[in-house]
Amino acid sequence: MNSKEHHGITREEFDRQADTMPEASIFTDSDILARIMSAALFTGKSRALDLGCGPGIVTEALAVEAEEVVALDLSPEMIRRARQRCEKAGRKNVRFAIGKAEKLPFHNASFDIIVTRLTLHHFPDLEAALSEMVRVLQPDGRIVIADIVSSQVPDESELHNALEILRDPSHVRMIPYTELKHLIRSAGLVIEMEDNWIREREFTEWMQITGAPERSRPLYVVMRELARTGIRAGIDLRIDGTTVVFKHRWVLITVETP
Repeated sequence: MNSKEHHGITREEFDRQADTMPEASIFTDSDILARIMSAALFTGKSRALDLGCGPGIVTEALAVEAEEVVALDLSPEMIRRARQRCEKAGRKNVRFAIGKAEKLPFHNASFDIIVTRLTLHHFPDLEAALSEMVRVLQPDGRIVIADIVSSQVPDESELHNALEILRDPSHVRMIPYTELKHLIRSAGLVIEMEDNWIREREFTEWMQITGAPERSRPLYVVMRELARTGIRAGIDLRIDGTTVVFKHRWVLITVETP
């Protein structure tokens, strides 16, 4: 699949998820939001980019601290939701844009801070997206990345990502932590801070976000049988009573230009 086809799938998936994502606990989690805001370290008059803003949850928080926030997403419906959220909160220092991470519609050195949450695993060309972040970042700016990573064991990582793609075909790949750090350094960025934590997920909660109930039963059967046979997929996949549960490992990395 080429990038153009994948972007079409991503837009379709996230236009639909605009109805479910704003209420999903993993996106509204106040602890994760606080970690992101702490890592951003706002000082003075900052211009921030929320890359892959979704329904605007991070955007709204950034707008409290930044002089101006630009919220960018590939999905028009997500932008509509983000606009509604910020208008309701009275945040007048936000503007909105539709665009691709691999070709950001901004001039060089446009932002002091770039924040991106749960986006990297949807980018068909992660290297290009990181390169674009560097291009639009001020020389003394910083990037805050928060995402889920996969196992360091290749077979476990491959299986984990296969399950994620069956759930949501806009998913490309959650990469191992060491690979992510390598890509960041290869983009010419310096890692200033690293954090990580585990969040347990439950199958129904995880599936409901997609807004695609027809995918639920077949995927549940696959994950249940994997768990029954002791295959953990690098996410501690297991059965808890009548449902399937697993763990996502999050990382938060703050990077700066050298």
